[in-house]
Amino acid sequence: MTDVLDGPSSEHSVEQIQSALVQVPGESIFPPLPIPWWFANTGVTVNDSWDKEPDPDVYYLKLPWLAGYDADHDAAANMPSRLAQWFACEVKRLEQLTRHAAHPNLVRYHGCRVRNGRITAALLGRVPGDTLMNHAKAGKTIQDKEAFLQALASAVDHLHNVVGLAHNDIQPTNIMVSPDGTTPTLIDLGSAWPEGEEMIHCPVFSCWGNDPLDMDPETFFDGPLTGSATSRKSRDLAALERLRTWLDDPDFTHHHPLQNDNFAEVGARRIQEAAARRMASS
Repeated sequence: MTDVLDGPSSEHSVEQIQSALVQVPGESIFPPLPIPWWFANTGVTVNDSWDKEPDPDVYYLKLPWLAGYDADHDAAANMPSRLAQWFACEVKRLEQLTRHAAHPNLVRYHGCRVRNGRITAALLGRVPGDTLMNHAKAGKTIQDKEAFLQALASAVDHLHNVVGLAHNDIQPTNIMVSPDGTTPTLIDLGSAWPEGEEMIHCPVFSCWGNDPLDMDPETFFDGPLTGSATSRKSRDLAALERLRTWLDDPDFTHHHPLQNDNFAEVGARRIQEAAARRMASS
């Protein structure tokens, strides 16, 4: 956007808004196929049956997170778009799911749509119901909390010990609940990563299940539990424990103290530094 939208007034003409719009280049959103960078050998399942849009009652079309686009950041970093990097990472994790038997409480993946040599979407199984957050906001409860948590813990155990990933962002908005309120499904693998490895995409703004052991932004990202730039299974286990109490008394804000500009700035820089090191070594 240009400076025309900057300033105290929030009222702008259609002409002003249109003049401020800039088309985002496809290469800044969609990763190329084959996926480059340090996991260049990752195979991608190309779904060729998309002559028309998938049935929305059966499938969910996962697209890159457009709100994460930052042209100034990409230009300053002199690196491939971090938005395309993030989506490539998520596709890689979804591909890892397909190497193992499906788990009933984990999101299902059905391949990617490729257009003009770039991955433009991932096809996921539609999960009936709503997120746990919306479920609770509607005044609905989980009737059998222990069975619900046990099913979710089983999905986490499968992700940890079969697939080999930590989720790193387990929170009420990333858990779907069946319409009858009995069955959870863990979704959103955008921050999933092998234990102990540096991540180039992580939930800087949520860290929902963690307690702030160290609120110095320059050292927080190296912490043994709360280090958001390092993938930790312990982060998932902490989130499950917090969920146990949250279900009894839902907090609809659940904002972590990390949600401030200082932490966001440091977090973005530290994550990009990790990406740069990996690209240099590839």
